[in-house]
Amino acid sequence: MISKSQSIMINSSIEICFKTPIYCDVKEIMTGYGPLPASEGVIEDYTWANPKGCRTVLAFGKPLCTEKIISREENSYWKYELINFQQSTFFFVKKVIGEITINESKSNQCKVKTRYTFVHKGILSWPITFLFVHLLWSGLQKKGINNIKKLAENNPSFMYPKAKNS
Repeated sequence: MISKSQSIMINSSIEICFKTPIYCDVKEIMTGYGPLPASEGVIEDYTWANPKGCRTVLAFGKPLCTEKIISREENSYWKYELINFQQSTFFFVKKVIGEITINESKSNQCKVKTRYTFVHKGILSWPITFLFVHLLWSGLQKKGINNIKKLAENNPSFMYPKAKNS
């Protein structure tokens, strides 16, 4: 397993800092980095943002993987995983575990930390996973957390949770 963390201070309420990474459109957060393209969005997201909710992540015009919420602790913590990779571009990854921790430092200011742990498929895929995480993913993750900050500090529009009959 190979992990990478990023932290940032955000000038917004704890509620907004908690909701923004999960409730906002992923296309506004994961906007690409170097050769890694911007997110193309998600489908089958009716249960997303709810406990045990899931959605299908799109890349290169087709499903990439399933993203599933594992844990939700109101205004403090999210844990989710990306599993069932369907494209050969991620041949080296078994799953990715994402964690978002929110700590209020003072009124309307929070520290948000993202941590991604990549579980590689075997010893031979470890070097590829290591290079991917440290050379590419870390840049995308840093850009993503900066986008979360911009959204949270500017009255974000939430897409989730979806209405029961939409």
